[in-house]
Amino acid sequence: MSTIRQITLGVPPEKRGYTWTVYILGVVSLLATGWFVYSLASAPSKTLWGFLVANFIFFLGVSQFGVAFSAIMRICKARWSRSFYRMAELITLAFLPFAIAGLLYIAICGGPYLYYWIDASHTAHHSPWLDHEFLLYRNLFAQLVFYSIALTYFLMGLLPDITAGDAGRGPAWRRWFYRRLVSLKKGRDEEMLKRNVYLYSPIVLVAAVIANTFIAWDFGMMLVPHYHSTVFPMYFIIGNMFAGAAALLFITIILSRNIPVDSYFQTVHVQSMGVLLTGFALLWMYFFWAQFFVSWYGNLNHEYGVLSRQMFGHYAPFFWIMLMCNFIIPISGFIFVKVKQTWWAMTLIAIIINTGIWLNRYLIVVPALSSDHYPLTSFSEITVTAGLIAGFLCILLVFFNIFPMVSMWELRTAEYEKSM
Repeated sequence: MSTIRQITLGVPPEKRGYTWTVYILGVVSLLATGWFVYSLASAPSKTLWGFLVANFIFFLGVSQFGVAFSAIMRICKARWSRSFYRMAELITLAFLPFAIAGLLYIAICGGPYLYYWIDASHTAHHSPWLDHEFLLYRNLFAQLVFYSIALTYFLMGLLPDITAGDAGRGPAWRRWFYRRLVSLKKGRDEEMLKRNVYLYSPIVLVAAVIANTFIAWDFGMMLVPHYHSTVFPMYFIIGNMFAGAAALLFITIILSRNIPVDSYFQTVHVQSMGVLLTGFALLWMYFFWAQFFVSWYGNLNHEYGVLSRQMFGHYAPFFWIMLMCNFIIPISGFIFVKVKQTWWAMTLIAIIINTGIWLNRYLIVVPALSSDHYPLTSFSEITVTAGLIAGFLCILLVFFNIFPMVSMWELRTAEYEKSM
């Protein structure tokens, strides 16, 4: 008989601060978003739009790695990671409304400020790729396809855990929702659903790579006139994977404070995540060096000039802090087993890694639009950052109260495979 027990749905009633936290985060997100939209409408500037893009591509990349993490770990058949699957997928879905709304807002309203060089000369010949409308359509199509696949993938993994009893417990709205899920599950072969989750994992990865490649090209590389680099999309995607894995570890701490799932996240899980992060740190450094070395050796102004603006002069301190956060500090900690076995130490390193990747996105975007900007020095910049964080966490906390946050059938499968 399996020792894996079904977890109780929803946040326990004794967690009285949960509801207030959701309300506060929602209000902060709405107020911050409203203020930032007003700021851009009343006094638009290239720098302010650039700061919005830097935040957008950071949160988009980190959140989209969630479902990619599940796909990668399922392909690798990593048993230790199964406790993280449901949480990872919900991290992706929690950012969905911001991803689509943010993309539309930036591409439609911010185009003249971000891609000013495209329209600098109406007599110049540009490739059809460098067209504002096509930029919007290709990114919107890629994001809609990705999120459709991610939602389908999530439901395939969720339905085997849904029972008729779930539709009879909890608030009325949750009972109604679970009745819909039970009806969706009817007539479907549960074993086939479980197999399909693993079979469709490569499709999820392909969709994630394509969607993030377009983002890397159009909201990073294309902001610099005539800049091109074949390794840039992979460098960008590895950064998403690195920060996404670190964010998943950090958000798991938030989960365990709201729902009694501590038994599913133990020392072996945090240590294994530390090993994974070590690999991502080394991969990130490799692609950073590949990006840097080719540009430096070629010494072409439209390529090396992009990096030299980050490394020297006004932005130099942020550049070296980024390297410290993304490589030197994490590797210095990960070489010690004790650090990888300690929750608070790994949480601290995870926050440092996300700070480093955020600085990386900032340096990709803002120096191309301004030569002397300082981050988070205006109220508008603070509000857009706080608004995205608050809105994302608000939706994620709502998900905590709706879905079982651990994939029980996969844990039971892992237990059965271990006993054989």
